[in-house]
Amino acid sequence: MELSIPKLGVTMVEGTLSEWLVADGTAVSAGEGIYLLETDKIETEIEAPVDGVLKIKAEADETYAVGTVVGELI
Repeated sequence: MELSIPKLGVTMVEGTLSEWLVADGTAVSAGEGIYLLETDKIETEIEAPVDGVLKIKAEADETYAVGTVVGELI
């Protein structure tokens, strides 16, 4: 399952992936926090939607458009 930058607000068009909370190749459970996403107003912990092993596809401390794939759970 692909992990993409979610749209957290009506006007949100991009967000900064500030930190991966889980290392590449780590098994995670649904509901576990996997990365921090900063917007112009808040920082939000993004949770794994399903169980799987994290494959990171994007660097931390970078800004991405909503919908950009930043990782995958396999």
